[in-house]
Amino acid sequence: MTFRFLTILVVAITNYHFMTVNSSPSMKIGDLNGAHLKIAVAHYPPFHIITLMPDGNYSNIGAGVEYFIWLEKKLNFTFSYVYIPNEVTRAKYGIKSNLAIMTNLFTDNEIDGASTGTTLTLENKQKMDLAYFVWSEPYMMVVPRPGEKSRLLAFVYPFDPLVWGLIYITLHAVVASMTFFASIYSKFSINSREVSAIYGGRTVYDRVSYYMLYVFNILTLQGNTIHASRLSFRILVGSWLLVATVLVYSYSSTVVSHLTIVVTKPHINSLEDLAASKDVGLLLLADFFPEEILDAKFGALKYLGDQIRYNPDRLLNSMQNVETFLGTGNYAMPLLATVCKNFVATQFKKERKCRFVITDPVSSANFWSFPFQKDSSYTWAFHYALIELWETGLPYHWVGNFVPRVPECLLITKNKRKENSVRRGAIRLDDLTGAFLILGVGFGLATFIFILEKIVYFKNKRKTGGLDSRNFRIDQRLPLKKRVKHFEAH
Repeated sequence: MTFRFLTILVVAITNYHFMTVNSSPSMKIGDLNGAHLKIAVAHYPPFHIITLMPDGNYSNIGAGVEYFIWLEKKLNFTFSYVYIPNEVTRAKYGIKSNLAIMTNLFTDNEIDGASTGTTLTLENKQKMDLAYFVWSEPYMMVVPRPGEKSRLLAFVYPFDPLVWGLIYITLHAVVASMTFFASIYSKFSINSREVSAIYGGRTVYDRVSYYMLYVFNILTLQGNTIHASRLSFRILVGSWLLVATVLVYSYSSTVVSHLTIVVTKPHINSLEDLAASKDVGLLLLADFFPEEILDAKFGALKYLGDQIRYNPDRLLNSMQNVETFLGTGNYAMPLLATVCKNFVATQFKKERKCRFVITDPVSSANFWSFPFQKDSSYTWAFHYALIELWETGLPYHWVGNFVPRVPECLLITKNKRKENSVRRGAIRLDDLTGAFLILGVGFGLATFIFILEKIVYFKNKRKTGGLDSRNFRIDQRLPLKKRVKHFEAH
């Protein structure tokens, strides 16, 4: 709020300066007498949408073009565009941001003004004149649209990890207790058949397998019978049945909601959310919003600034590379609200998918002005003409004409309201993918063990069979009695 107040105060002081210092009669007329101006322009949709044509010329449309067409008629001048960056600026100044190239062009008297908005800062004020502001709005962020949480493991979601851990421990504790009791009771039983029938088998392995199947049958509502002639068994089995009843009904009444309710991943709606995200990184445009982040000394902004310092390729010089980086879905980027809407709406129109959303404002409103040569004689005329232009309301009309309508799915506030909405209709196959996956794994594992058992069986049989054929080979020509005696001898 303080920053916004100071910005408004600076604009008011600037206006007063123009009114007092430049109050000649010719200023009020606002006639540049047919002067020809060179205006620098860079790609920054929807204000300037610049396309390089096959013949080497540039196509330039956007709200900024409408500004200068109106100003050209109002102030009686002609102009030509100097498109930046270009091969000449790259060779002369190197690869720099649009603002840095524009400043160098002002210093070398290559241009008279620029159609790229610039904020009023001390550094900019020392290098160029700034007319009345041409646009004002806050920054928002373009962020990847959070996808739905995978329902592949939806059957796990009803219980949190601690509950699943306790269930795992409880299962083994119940099976171990029943096996222990059965082993003790079997020592006091005389009839071996009674031991096998009542206590699940004669060996520890048989008992563990038997009781494990019993426990799982109860959990899956299959039911099972178990001999509970001993009081300890009755207490143990009874308590397990009570616990299993609670677990089964709690699980079965919850798992359906996890299969049918659309649950999205966490939304990124602020710079703090972005700093906390492990999947989405930060992109910055060198001309806009970098100081607030790169100069931060603590907190989320410092963390984001460190991201840029460790990954300098994320500090972009122009809008040409923005689509490439943002299109990967791995980055978020603060831009003017109008630029955000234009970008996500254009992407939606191109791909017919809601891949991006727009956050709430991440800064206060900023004021953008057309820059001109330092101490230029043209600045005052543009200053008053732009005041008159704002009074007409045309800027909002022009910008609105070049920004596609934004569907609701691209606004993060709309997505938040629908985050926990229930999807109506039948349970789909992809909702039950996890269950069928487990079944498939079970079939595969069972088949593998079956084949392994058969391999071991035939291998052992071959060894045993070969030994028997060598030891018990009988001459078939002998009489039957002799053959029997020969067999009995072996």
